[in-house]
Parts: sequence; structure tokens; C-alpha cells
Amino acid sequence: MKSMDENISAKENYNNLLGKVNQRLLSYFSGLAPESLYEPIRYFVDEGGKRLRPVLTMLSAGAVGTEPESAIDAGVALEILHNFTLVHDDIMDKSPMRRNRATVHIKWDEPTAILAGDVMVGHAYNLLPSNLQNKKSDKICKSFTNALIVVCEGQSYDMQFNEKKEISIDDYFGMIAKKTACLIETACVIGGYIGNGTEEQVSALRNYGFNIGMAFQVQDDYLDLTAEQAKLGKTVGQDIVEGKKTCLIISALKKAKEEKDIKLLEKFINENGLPIEYVPQMRELMQRLGVFDEIRNYIHSFNLKAKESLELLPKNKYTEMLDWQIEELEKRNR
Repeated sequence: MKSMDENISAKENYNNLLGKVNQRLLSYFSGLAPESLYEPIRYFVDEGGKRLRPVLTMLSAGAVGTEPESAIDAGVALEILHNFTLVHDDIMDKSPMRRNRATVHIKWDEPTAILAGDVMVGHAYNLLPSNLQNKKSDKICKSFTNALIVVCEGQSYDMQFNEKKEISIDDYFGMIAKKTACLIETACVIGGYIGNGTEEQVSALRNYGFNIGMAFQVQDDYLDLTAEQAKLGKTVGQDIVEGKKTCLIISALKKAKEEKDIKLLEKFINENGLPIEYVPQMRELMQRLGVFDEIRNYIHSFNLKAKESLELLPKNKYTEMLDWQIEELEKRNR
């Protein structure tokens, strides 16, 4: 366990990197025209977010011996790519709100949101290093391109789940590995390449990023039913309303034995979701069946694997911050 002083230092260092990421991200889109295209983008990126991916890119570069600032543009590229997926996902999910504000397609319209997302991808590529700037630029670009492909595949699997009546936990983990973990994993890998890390070090960063990415998404699904709405940034139980077959639903279906529980879960499956007034009932069911305990165990298991990966990296303040990041993510909104 780290001391309070070490925790404060890690948080201050993290916030310092976060501030630099925010400044670079907002300045990048400042002044671009046409306004009809870039105002929605500035609106979206200005609404905040954890900026986990760019900070992890910078910390990963630092972990293998390079100044984190050398990876800021690549990190911002990953954040822009992530925001592209959110803008388009909101359209596909018909989500009215994100981070307590109207989504882009609601505040403007769907064609504007689609085009804004499209141009984000181009700008993301524009921020990746050239071969004159980094000798591993080819590996960086290929990793980035692969992430773009894989995250779209993950979204497709997620949409397919809406039509399937039965989803296994392996199906779910396979989907979130593509939709969420891949981009976080890629942030760590690209940071390692920018820092000129060895293949063994990049592999350790890859495993670290994959496992915290898996834990991150499982926890997001968990928080959908357990967090306070003000902290969650969207309606509590939105996954229930939208009929999302998350790990909570999969676990509940496995554990349910009483007829009333089975009927409620069957109603959720057959109707592809439930009205918002059913959310407290679903929460009570999952608490009573021990679903939340099982989900917390999944989160902890992935985070332990991430910690083990750090043992293969040099010991410095940036690997210490990667370790601290695991603890911060595990306790968020808990």
C-alpha cells in the first residue's frame, strides 16, 4: 500500500499530464472551419472525460525511459479516435445524453454527428508521428489502424447481441476486448513504441493495457446500475432500458432460480430491455443473487493481471503511476 504522500504525488502528476492533454486537444481544434463541422467537435471534446487513453500513452512512454510529453500528440490522436467512436455509438444506441449533456446528434442532427465523427478519424491520423519524427512510426501507424478496425468490429458484435437471445460470458468478454480493451491496450503499446521500448517491454505494456481495459468496461457495466446519476453522467440503468446484455445480465440469468426472477429476466430478453421503472427491481434482483459480488471479482482479477505485467517493466515514477492508476480505476464511483 502506498503512503498518502505518494498517492497525492501520483494524483498531482496525473493531473499535470491531464492538463497538458486537455490543452493540446482543445487548441488543436481551435479556429478550424467550417463552423458547422467543427463546433460540434469542440462541443464534444470540451465536455471533458477521463482522458485515460492519452495519459496512458504518455505514462507508457515514460515507463520505458522517454519523457511523457514526447507522446502527447499520439495520445491526443487516440483520444480523438475514442471520441469518434462515442459520437457514432451515441447515434447507433439512440442515446440522448452523455456526461450530463445532450449528445451531438440530438443537439444538432445525425448527418452532422456522422460527419463530425468521420473527420475526427482523419485528424487523429494527422497527429501520429512521421518516420522523420520516430523510427517506429510504421509500427505506430499499424497499431493505430488495427485499433480502428477492431473497435468497429467490437461495436458490430455489440449490436449483434441486441438480436441474440443467449450470450455467454465468453461472448461478452470477446466483444469488450474489441470494443473497449483494444483502444486502451493500443494506447499503452503506442506509448511504448514512442519511448523506444524493447519488444518485451511493449508486450508487458500491451498486457497491462488489455487487462485494465477489460476491467474498465466490466466496471462501466457495473456502475450503470450502482453509481449515482450525477457521477455517472447518464441515466442510471440505461443499459437495462436499452436491453444491453452485459455481464450483469449474463450472471443473473445463470444464477436465477426463483420463478419471479426468471420471468423478469425473460421479459428483459424478449422485449429487448425494460422501462426505466423496472431498474430498481433489476438492481434488487442482482444484489440478492450475488451478481454484483461476481462482477467485482471479475474487475479485481483483470486488475491483478495488469499489476503482474508491471513487474516486467523498469521501476520508475511512471510505472508507479501505472500501478496507482489501477487502484484509482478500481475504486472509481464505488
